[in-house]
Amino acid sequence: MLIPFSRLYLSDANVRKTRSEEDDIQLSADIEARGLLQNLLVTKSKKRGKFAVIAGGRRLRAIEMIVTRGTWAPDTEIECKLLEGSEEEAGEASLAENFQRVGMSPAEECRAFQHFIKEGSDVAAVAKRFGLTQRFVEGRLRLANLAEPIFEALAKGDVTLEIAKAYAATDQHEVQLRVFEQMRYAYNPSADAIRRMVASGSMRGNDPIALLIGEDAYVAAGGKIERDLFSEAADDRWIDIEFAHRLAAEKMEAEAQRIAAETGLAWISPVASTNSWQARSEMGVNAVR
Repeated sequence: MLIPFSRLYLSDANVRKTRSEEDDIQLSADIEARGLLQNLLVTKSKKRGKFAVIAGGRRLRAIEMIVTRGTWAPDTEIECKLLEGSEEEAGEASLAENFQRVGMSPAEECRAFQHFIKEGSDVAAVAKRFGLTQRFVEGRLRLANLAEPIFEALAKGDVTLEIAKAYAATDQHEVQLRVFEQMRYAYNPSADAIRRMVASGSMRGNDPIALLIGEDAYVAAGGKIERDLFSEAADDRWIDIEFAHRLAAEKMEAEAQRIAAETGLAWISPVASTNSWQARSEMGVNAVR
């Protein structure tokens, strides 16, 4: 049956007492985009003309957000299913609905987002449609592109979501598979250990060599940068280490030639870095920034 939103309220018999504002916002965006896909379960209230929602409290709050934004009118009709019986029976129905609900697994979420992208949507549109951050969607898409054996392990529950995220710190399948094979027989491997192994052979974006070159110059010259979408810190990694060192050497050589021309020095030897006081004093090292 269809009931105007203004005549609905959350029943005390609704068993779900905890709430997450972030989850409510996501659900609100989804309902606004696709409509209400699951009816609210209601009972007649002692309050005249009112109906108590005994299952679907999150959906009711999400709809309230839409009404508050002015997208839907207060008298918008909401699809509901009317239950007969006592308040105790209504509470049992609410509990049963929550127990029977099965959420999507992370692997299913990954494939679902990947499907929308393949159908022509972009990350921003998908994120807005489901009330998610773009970073979250990008993260699920990165997981969807894991090397197939690792993604299958995630889908089967053989590896946890955190372990899968550690492998996805890089998008290079050969690196993922190498570490996956190395960790196959490891006892209780941690996500941090896997992330360190995946990152070996790359350079942090705050490495002195990286700071000397500059990200824009490195990328413009053809260098590749990976960003860990699952790290709270800005964990950028430069993949082409040898290339970065060559660019650094070229930059230092150019600076050496400039200094030589300005000072008239016959010989200058560029040094990337040194902690040796003796080298500083004997060679007269000048810092290049």
